[in-house]
Amino acid sequence: MVEKEFEAPDWVQKNEELKPLTPKQKRYFLAVLAGVIPFCLWAGWFEWHRAHEGHWRAWVYTFEWPFFAGVAIYMYRRFLIGDRPKIPRPNLNEIDGGEVK
Repeated sequence: MVEKEFEAPDWVQKNEELKPLTPKQKRYFLAVLAGVIPFCLWAGWFEWHRAHEGHWRAWVYTFEWPFFAGVAIYMYRRFLIGDRPKIPRPNLNEIDGGEVK
């Protein structure tokens, strides 16, 4: 087997600005959000009833699921305004055989 030198994928090599979301992507995120939020609220309600039945660990999940719904809304809003996290780009010129010079 011939070993070739590691080459990073294009999305790592190119340092381009992120493009804004297209209307199709916005509709997709909204559809996912429309499914995630009701599920999280239902799961919180379900765990609330389990907690009242005596399952002590369900108290954590009672508040955890609505928190996940809030995180989903927060991330959706971040994506809408274009504040998407960027992957750190390594400086490939300084890397030699897996060790930094």
